[in-house]
Amino acid sequence: MPVPLNGELVCYVLAKNEEANIGRCLRALQQACIPAVVLDSHSTDRTAEIARELGARVEDHDYTTHADALNLICASRTGSGELAMVLDADMVVPLALLSEARELILSGVADAVAAPIEMYWNGAALEKGSLCPPKPFMFRGGKPYFEPLGHGERLRPGVRLSVAKRRLIHNDLKPFSAYLDSQHRYSRNLVERARANQVSLHDRLRGTPVMMLFVPLFSYIFRGGIFCGRTGLGYALDRLIAEAIMFRQRIASDQRRGSAHIPEEK
Repeated sequence: MPVPLNGELVCYVLAKNEEANIGRCLRALQQACIPAVVLDSHSTDRTAEIARELGARVEDHDYTTHADALNLICASRTGSGELAMVLDADMVVPLALLSEARELILSGVADAVAAPIEMYWNGAALEKGSLCPPKPFMFRGGKPYFEPLGHGERLRPGVRLSVAKRRLIHNDLKPFSAYLDSQHRYSRNLVERARANQVSLHDRLRGTPVMMLFVPLFSYIFRGGIFCGRTGLGYALDRLIAEAIMFRQRIASDQRRGSAHIPEEK
């Protein structure tokens, strides 16, 4: 039987160079009277300063992967009778979603709660076209929930997951250069995990010419991004860029591996 919960909740915010986003995230938590701990991965901008001004506790965090960070928070930082919420700094949790997720765990229905994503692009709401799956963000503490997969993570088998009706807001206002850096990091991680056979079938298909064309078209045409004007087009272009970076990383990696086996001429 699960340990009874006392309902205590702390939100951990993962951040690195998030001065464009951290304020909105923390103000929403302030409104909900939820204490926040910002795990700052050695930011070089005003992320930590802004967080402290808004009353959050800031701790240095040596980030490796999301799976490692989530498991550290859920298993080591949160007791079995407590709740943990984990957000990226570019996310905002509405009060209605917070109440719904807390109730799902306190009632014993779930060990973890995911929320559909309300996506924004360049500060504008993307009403159609988003490809983001529901994101697990609130957990019963006391044990690890994730294992690495592809460039991200997945819930371990047997975790009781409920998907909330309300949405979690994702509104990243960092500059485009930060987006490119993150996609390069994701693509590098995916190639490394593919070599270790730690990827899903979907991830195996990524980094191919077919997926490079299919993903943005799926967002723009089949998911209705075409009806969202420049917002839908911009989001689809970002998906094209992400898949192109993945493709480029994979062929470059394959070329380097092939070159390593070419014998030197005598």
